[in-house]
Amino acid sequence: MVVVGAVLSVIALAGCGEHAANGPNAQERGQAASTVPGSPGADPSKVSVDVVDENGLKAALAQRKGKVVLVDFWATWCEPCRELLPHTIQLQRDFGSKGLDVISLSLDDPEEESAVLGFLVSQGAEIENFISQYGTSPRSMTAFGISDGSLPHLKLYDRQGALYRTFRAGEFQPADIDRAVEELLNKS
Repeated sequence: MVVVGAVLSVIALAGCGEHAANGPNAQERGQAASTVPGSPGADPSKVSVDVVDENGLKAALAQRKGKVVLVDFWATWCEPCRELLPHTIQLQRDFGSKGLDVISLSLDDPEEESAVLGFLVSQGAEIENFISQYGTSPRSMTAFGISDGSLPHLKLYDRQGALYRTFRAGEFQPADIDRAVEELLNKS
């Protein structure tokens, strides 16, 4: 039993490997919009999701020049993503006034927008939220430069809009993101 538990822990820490092409639908994942215990809810009128492609994300990044930007690529079917997203949202609350902008980009199918929105509302995600027009297809991974095909996947951009650091599933802890964000915010 201990070995099975250890193996499952390693799989969970490694993230959601190339699951995008075979992501479960809303019925299969059941409670996609459940709230993480202790998470703040949001005013539903302050949380929205827009369908976007790679050009839409590039435009959103371009609009934020002069700010540090953290993009969290996630999906409702990815448990490590669901666990990390509240931390990402909290970073916006903690550092938004210091020049950080956080964007979430779901790799769920666009038809699952209501499940994605429900989860975001339950997490208080009053940030810019997108859903990939390519959904769970491998094209999402290609379009958004997620070369290893694993989630969660985060990208941190400096104030000039240049990619500063990438956080790949299984290769980081939330504290690593915090340090990189603070480092960039403290640069002039």
